[in-house]
Amino acid sequence: MRPFAAVLLVGATLTSMRMAAAADHCVLDVFNAMSNAQSDLGHAGVYDTFVEHFSASRSGTDTFLRARIASLYPNTSVVVTQDRTFDPLRYAAADSGVMIKELDDITPLKKVVFVPPLRRRDGDGSVAESTVLVAYTIATESHEFTAIVATWIDGYTFMTQWHLIGEDEHAATKFIHDCAAWCSKIRDAILVFDQSQWRPDHGLWESVQKASWDDVILDVKFKGKVQHDYRSFFKSEGVYKNLGVPWKRGLIFLGPPGNGKTVSVKAIMKDVKVPILYVKSFHTYGGDELGIRMIFSRARAEAPCVLILEDLDSLITDMNRSFFLNEVDGLEDNDGLLLIGTTNHFDKLDPALSNRPSRFDRKYEFPNPSHSERRQYAVYWQRKLSSNPDIQFPDSLLDEVADKTDKFSFAYLKEAFVSTLLTLAGREDHPDTLIPPAVAPLPFRTVLLEQIQQLRESLDKGGDTASMASSWGMGSPLAVHAGHSGGSQMRSGAGAGAVRMAQSIPMSPGGRGQQCFSIPVDRLTGKIDHNQPIRPVAQADLQAAQAQAQAQAQAQAGQTVFGG
Repeated sequence: MRPFAAVLLVGATLTSMRMAAAADHCVLDVFNAMSNAQSDLGHAGVYDTFVEHFSASRSGTDTFLRARIASLYPNTSVVVTQDRTFDPLRYAAADSGVMIKELDDITPLKKVVFVPPLRRRDGDGSVAESTVLVAYTIATESHEFTAIVATWIDGYTFMTQWHLIGEDEHAATKFIHDCAAWCSKIRDAILVFDQSQWRPDHGLWESVQKASWDDVILDVKFKGKVQHDYRSFFKSEGVYKNLGVPWKRGLIFLGPPGNGKTVSVKAIMKDVKVPILYVKSFHTYGGDELGIRMIFSRARAEAPCVLILEDLDSLITDMNRSFFLNEVDGLEDNDGLLLIGTTNHFDKLDPALSNRPSRFDRKYEFPNPSHSERRQYAVYWQRKLSSNPDIQFPDSLLDEVADKTDKFSFAYLKEAFVSTLLTLAGREDHPDTLIPPAVAPLPFRTVLLEQIQQLRESLDKGGDTASMASSWGMGSPLAVHAGHSGGSQMRSGAGAGAVRMAQSIPMSPGGRGQQCFSIPVDRLTGKIDHNQPIRPVAQADLQAAQAQAQAQAQAQAGQTVFGG
């Protein structure tokens, strides 16, 4: 740039800066003039405006109700609680000596809501009353209260507020304590952690009540060790204290699926007399770390207790392992905690879990049953079916079953018996029978050995669970046999929940002549759909369905299928 041009540019810049500064002074003068003109308002005007804006009545339903109800009942005590465990209706229904009755002289606010059924087969649901405002009289052995309960929604929270009105404030407070203490105890339910919260599961509790060690077919010595381990733990607090070691224990049940791990866990849950905590997942809205923290905090609060973690290899990941180990190692007090974990893939567990003492002290392997255990399982079914006059289960069949089921898991053994019974159940003489009444029923032995052979073929193709032998994993057979013929699934367009199972049936006891039938089966239940007809089908269609089923089975087993 030339020197003369540079001088002009600098001069222009300085001139612009002087003009901008002059403009700023003008604006400042105007602002000062306005401020001086309004000085009589002063800062007090700003303060008054602010206070006026925040002086409107604020919505506080809980405070408003408490103050208004107290004014309606002068010279009495009004004790208020929003505790979620306080449920006088459930407390009174439990024969606690408390009487509760709805008051007629206070107009209630209620609305009718529809309650859908838990299961489709339970019916069409029902209607129930949802209370918004209602009043009760509550009578204990020594005191009587008027109780007003109100419910409303505050943000995303459903609020319930009880007002106990009476002469004795201490008596009302004691009643709240006694009622909440009783209601907070878990009865006829098992605590389950899932979806970021603990909840009592009555259905799981009912399932556990059906479990028994008598139904668990295991080696007698092995079963005795497991039973002694957990039973002695809860009796040995003093021994642990005298030895100066933490009173905690960890057990791992490992082995291939279907060999008694879960049923043994259920038997333990039924047997112990301490709280049971069952974990489905660590996942929470705040991550696995928060879930693990919530789980162990509740376990410590409930101790002595049993904490059950099924499928450890799925629950514990690289992301949450460190936090889990810190909780197990007991940075906080874990006294009275019996931790039971199960896994089908012990090799996938981190050595910090599988090999480190004081975390999981004992490992119990549940392998495939031995010959004697398979025979013992057959004896179990023989006794179970002994009251059925239509089933012939001779002792000679016991050894035959044990011989033919090598490498079977207990789940495969169970599937063999269940599939046999379902097959026989379809042969009863009624209009919806799978087989025409003229066909003679097959012996129990024949059907059982056919089911075992089918399961053997599935196992040889690489099947690892009994569900491969079930149509829908519901215990119904994939192929319902008649004679030496096989059955296959044939899908039809008869509704989203329907499939058809093709079955080839011998028309004579010798197996000469075959008739094929298309049998409607409900996809959800695995049972015969009696609303759909049983139709005859062509032999060629059956063969095509069998070929398709075989191709699918080979694909599942990892085989390549070539077809022309």
